[in-house]
Amino acid sequence: MSKSTPCIKVTKGPLAGQRFEVPPAGLRMGRSSSCEVTVQDPALSRNHCLFELRDGSVWVTDLASANGTTVNGALLGADSVELKAGDVVEAGETTLTVAAADEGAPAAVVPAAQAAQSPAETKVDLGLGRKDEPGRAGGKPAPMRFVIWAVALLVVAGAAVVILSDGARLKPEPAAQPLQAKPPARLLALSFEKVEADKESVYRYALSMDQAGVMTVEIDDVPKENRHVRKTSQLPSNAVERLTAILSAPELYKLSPEYTGVPLVAGTLKSFSLKVVRGDKVFSTSIENAPEPNEFRAVREQLETFSKNELGIWAIQFSAEKLVEMSAELRREGDAKWEERDVQYGNIAAALAAYNEAVFYLDTVNPKPETYGALVNRQKEVEAELDKRYRDQRFRADRAINLADWRTAEQELRVLCQMVPDAKDPRHSEAAGKLLDVENRMKKGLK
Repeated sequence: MSKSTPCIKVTKGPLAGQRFEVPPAGLRMGRSSSCEVTVQDPALSRNHCLFELRDGSVWVTDLASANGTTVNGALLGADSVELKAGDVVEAGETTLTVAAADEGAPAAVVPAAQAAQSPAETKVDLGLGRKDEPGRAGGKPAPMRFVIWAVALLVVAGAAVVILSDGARLKPEPAAQPLQAKPPARLLALSFEKVEADKESVYRYALSMDQAGVMTVEIDDVPKENRHVRKTSQLPSNAVERLTAILSAPELYKLSPEYTGVPLVAGTLKSFSLKVVRGDKVFSTSIENAPEPNEFRAVREQLETFSKNELGIWAIQFSAEKLVEMSAELRREGDAKWEERDVQYGNIAAALAAYNEAVFYLDTVNPKPETYGALVNRQKEVEAELDKRYRDQRFRADRAINLADWRTAEQELRVLCQMVPDAKDPRHSEAAGKLLDVENRMKKGLK
């Protein structure tokens, strides 16, 4: 590995070609906009994996993701793995490799025309000649040269008069200032609704965001799936910026206020409505039983994908039967990790992540399957066991720190980080902070 800051190169996937330096605080990848590397990929978990620096090397940790992370084709367990240059990491549809930050950086290129006319090589012949040139006998100028000098002096004098008499006209015009791109107006409020109905069922999807940046999604699917979903989340500032960018497409604001058509099937309704408040401007449009304009569809699909990522409501795209099947599969994965909870430190956290997602998939299913109650009880049992083991392990780490036994403290803190690998978990952040302090003390020989 190069001694320069290592970076992650994306070789395949939605972000192919991009490079990301790995900062001391680490680099999380997942669907959530709170991740340093956000990838719109349904195969990724919201917080999928973590890249971090340890003694100048890059390590990767799977954050108990649903579909796992592989290194050179091998599926990661709960332990972190050190990466070397050329190692291949796969997560969802994204493939990455590790390289030094300066690897492959293009060298500065000087244009050939510029190199051919550098100031050091430019020569100007004023026609005054040299003492050794033909026509100068004994160093005296030829008679014709006096004439040339006289004419040159007259030309220079005339030019000086013109410059002095009309200096203002010869002043160079001030350089034109480049136009600065205006930042998009601040997004103040948003409301979007989609309704599909016939004589037997109604599906309604509504998304809104208020001035405080609180996003709410409501989904009703009755009586077909008998679903009633309501999710609310405070969006971080970077998520609001992404949402503003989605709603900044100039083509959107060229749409008409209303589009109305005739239903293809009698007794059916398909409608969309959108209202955006940006700065002091208000835009709204509605579509009822008419084809969606391409400009509207592009924005609408991005809005729905955005809400699924931020509020974790990917489950709505599946039928109730499929959700029950997916939940059962995750339950089996959780059971396997729980049975092996004493094999690896991270297995309890992995089991809890699987149970949490299994419960999440059943959130919109009504009625709940018979196994739902047992699943929730197991989820609580595993969560309590993880909390107990973490507190016991933290006590041992703190005791080693208080005794200034830095080698033992380092080992105990690494166990803590493995027990709770999710970088967003405050317990992981606490242990990682203490571990960094202990490692610095060991390097500097501090007590």
